[in-house]
Amino acid sequence: MRTEGEMLRIQNRHVDWDRHQIAIPGQNAKDGENRRIPFDPHGRLTPILKRRSALGPNAYVFGTPSGEFQQSFKTAWEALLLVANRHETKRINPGSWTDRDRAKLRQIDLYWHDLRHEGACRLLADGVDIRTIQQTQRYLNITDEELRKSMTGVWERRRQLRAVSQ
Repeated sequence: MRTEGEMLRIQNRHVDWDRHQIAIPGQNAKDGENRRIPFDPHGRLTPILKRRSALGPNAYVFGTPSGEFQQSFKTAWEALLLVANRHETKRINPGSWTDRDRAKLRQIDLYWHDLRHEGACRLLADGVDIRTIQQTQRYLNITDEELRKSMTGVWERRRQLRAVSQ
Protein backbone atom coordinates (compact mmCIF):
# COMPACT_ATOMS: atom_id res chain seq x y z
CA MET A 1 0.00 0.00 0.00
CA ARG A 2 1.36 3.42 -0.88
CA THR A 3 1.61 6.34 1.56
CA GLU A 4 -1.33 8.00 -0.15
CA GLY A 5 -3.51 4.98 0.66
CA GLU A 6 -2.46 5.20 4.29
CA MET A 7 -3.48 8.84 4.43
CA LEU A 8 -6.85 8.24 2.81
CA ARG A 9 -7.69 5.66 5.49
CA ILE A 10 -7.07 7.96 8.47
CA GLN A 11 -10.31 8.37 10.38
CA ASN A 12 -11.12 10.84 13.14
CA ARG A 13 -10.86 8.03 15.69
CA HIS A 14 -7.16 7.75 14.80
CA VAL A 15 -6.47 11.29 16.06
CA ASP A 16 -5.14 11.21 19.64
CA TRP A 17 -5.82 14.67 21.05
CA ASP A 18 -4.07 13.94 24.37
CA ARG A 19 -0.75 12.98 22.77
CA HIS A 20 -1.17 15.13 19.64
CA GLN A 21 -0.59 12.20 17.32
CA ILE A 22 -2.33 10.60 14.37
CA ALA A 23 -2.21 6.81 14.37
CA ILE A 24 -1.65 4.79 11.23
CA PRO A 25 -2.95 1.30 12.07
CA GLY A 26 -0.77 -1.54 10.80
CA GLN A 27 -3.55 -2.90 8.57
CA ASN A 28 -3.52 0.44 6.70
CA ALA A 29 0.27 0.86 6.59
CA LYS A 30 2.42 -0.09 3.63
CA ASP A 31 4.82 -1.99 5.90
CA GLY A 32 2.10 -3.50 8.11
CA GLU A 33 3.43 -1.77 11.24
CA ASN A 34 1.56 0.64 13.50
CA ARG A 35 2.92 4.19 13.29
CA ARG A 36 2.14 7.53 14.84
CA ILE A 37 2.55 10.98 13.29
CA PRO A 38 2.91 13.88 15.75
CA PHE A 39 1.09 17.13 15.04
CA ASP A 40 1.49 20.58 16.54
CA PRO A 41 -1.52 21.21 18.81
CA HIS A 42 -1.26 24.92 17.92
CA GLY A 43 -0.37 24.43 14.25
CA ARG A 44 -2.35 24.95 11.06
CA LEU A 45 -3.47 21.31 10.86
CA THR A 46 -5.24 21.36 14.23
CA PRO A 47 -8.25 23.53 13.21
CA ILE A 48 -8.77 21.31 10.15
CA LEU A 49 -8.69 18.17 12.31
CA LYS A 50 -11.12 19.75 14.78
CA ARG A 51 -13.58 20.69 12.01
CA ARG A 52 -13.39 17.18 10.58
CA SER A 53 -13.89 15.63 14.05
CA ALA A 54 -17.41 17.09 14.10
CA LEU A 55 -18.29 14.52 11.41
CA GLY A 56 -17.87 11.69 13.93
CA PRO A 57 -15.22 9.10 14.84
CA ASN A 58 -15.64 7.03 11.67
CA ALA A 59 -15.40 9.96 9.25
CA TYR A 60 -12.29 10.09 7.08
CA VAL A 61 -9.93 13.03 7.65
CA PHE A 62 -9.09 13.20 3.92
CA GLY A 63 -12.59 12.16 2.89
CA THR A 64 -15.44 13.84 1.13
CA PRO A 65 -17.07 16.92 2.72
CA SER A 66 -19.47 14.58 4.54
CA GLY A 67 -16.63 12.35 5.78
CA GLU A 68 -17.07 9.43 3.38
CA PHE A 69 -14.06 7.53 2.06
CA GLN A 70 -12.42 9.28 -0.89
CA GLN A 71 -11.08 6.80 -3.43
CA SER A 72 -8.72 9.17 -5.22
CA PHE A 73 -5.88 10.66 -3.23
CA LYS A 74 -5.28 13.24 -5.95
CA THR A 75 -8.88 14.47 -5.70
CA ALA A 76 -8.71 14.55 -1.89
CA TRP A 77 -5.39 16.44 -1.96
CA GLU A 78 -6.57 18.96 -4.56
CA ALA A 79 -9.80 19.62 -2.66
CA LEU A 80 -7.82 20.15 0.54
CA LEU A 81 -5.49 22.62 -1.24
CA LEU A 82 -8.40 24.60 -2.64
CA VAL A 83 -10.26 24.76 0.68
CA ALA A 84 -7.09 25.57 2.67
CA ASN A 85 -6.47 28.48 0.29
CA ARG A 86 -10.04 29.75 0.83
CA HIS A 87 -11.17 28.89 -2.65
CA GLU A 88 -14.76 27.72 -3.07
CA THR A 89 -14.71 24.58 -5.18
CA LYS A 90 -17.27 23.69 -7.78
CA ARG A 91 -16.87 20.22 -9.16
CA ILE A 92 -18.29 19.52 -12.60
CA ASN A 93 -18.60 15.85 -11.63
CA PRO A 94 -16.51 13.46 -9.52
CA GLY A 95 -12.87 13.79 -10.56
CA SER A 96 -13.39 16.95 -12.64
CA TRP A 97 -12.64 20.51 -11.58
CA THR A 98 -13.83 23.68 -13.27
CA ASP A 99 -11.33 25.70 -15.32
CA ARG A 100 -11.24 28.22 -12.46
CA ASP A 101 -10.37 25.47 -9.96
CA ARG A 102 -7.65 24.10 -12.26
CA ALA A 103 -6.16 27.60 -12.63
CA LYS A 104 -6.14 28.03 -8.85
CA LEU A 105 -4.41 24.63 -8.38
CA ARG A 106 -1.72 25.66 -10.90
CA GLN A 107 -1.26 28.90 -8.95
CA ILE A 108 -0.96 27.05 -5.62
CA ASP A 109 1.61 24.68 -7.20
CA LEU A 110 1.99 22.33 -4.23
CA TYR A 111 2.16 18.58 -4.53
CA TRP A 112 1.95 15.90 -1.85
CA HIS A 113 5.55 14.76 -2.29
CA ASP A 114 6.78 18.35 -1.89
CA LEU A 115 5.75 18.18 1.76
CA ARG A 116 8.30 15.50 2.61
CA HIS A 117 11.17 17.60 1.31
CA GLU A 118 9.82 20.84 2.75
CA GLY A 119 9.20 19.29 6.15
CA ALA A 120 12.63 17.68 6.33
CA CYS A 121 14.38 20.93 5.35
CA ARG A 122 12.45 22.96 7.92
CA LEU A 123 13.16 20.47 10.68
CA LEU A 124 16.86 20.43 9.85
CA ALA A 125 16.96 24.24 9.81
CA ASP A 126 15.25 24.25 13.23
CA GLY A 127 17.99 22.08 14.69
CA VAL A 128 16.24 18.71 14.84
CA ASP A 129 18.69 15.79 14.94
CA ILE A 130 19.12 14.28 11.47
CA ARG A 131 18.39 10.81 12.90
CA THR A 132 14.92 12.05 13.84
CA ILE A 133 14.30 13.51 10.41
CA GLN A 134 15.32 10.52 8.31
CA GLN A 135 12.48 8.87 6.44
CA THR A 136 13.59 5.41 7.56
CA GLN A 137 12.64 5.97 11.20
CA ARG A 138 11.76 2.33 11.80
CA TYR A 139 15.43 1.35 11.35
CA LEU A 140 16.77 3.96 13.76
CA ASN A 141 15.18 2.93 17.07
CA ILE A 142 13.83 6.43 17.66
CA THR A 143 10.94 6.21 20.08
CA ASP A 144 7.65 8.02 19.64
CA GLU A 145 8.53 10.00 22.76
CA GLU A 146 11.86 11.18 21.26
CA LEU A 147 10.09 12.19 18.06
CA ARG A 148 7.35 14.05 19.94
CA LYS A 149 9.95 15.79 22.15
CA SER A 150 11.92 16.98 19.11
CA MET A 151 8.80 18.20 17.37
CA THR A 152 7.47 19.98 20.47
CA GLY A 153 10.75 21.91 20.71
CA VAL A 154 10.47 22.96 17.07
CA TRP A 155 6.85 24.05 17.45
CA GLU A 156 7.63 26.08 20.59
CA ARG A 157 10.60 27.84 18.92
CA ARG A 158 8.40 28.76 15.96
CA ARG A 159 5.71 30.18 18.28
CA GLN A 160 8.33 32.27 20.09
CA LEU A 161 9.73 33.60 16.82
CA ARG A 162 6.25 34.55 15.62
CA ALA A 163 5.54 36.31 18.92
CA VAL A 164 8.80 38.29 18.71
CA SER A 165 8.23 39.28 15.07
CA GLN A 166 4.74 40.58 15.84
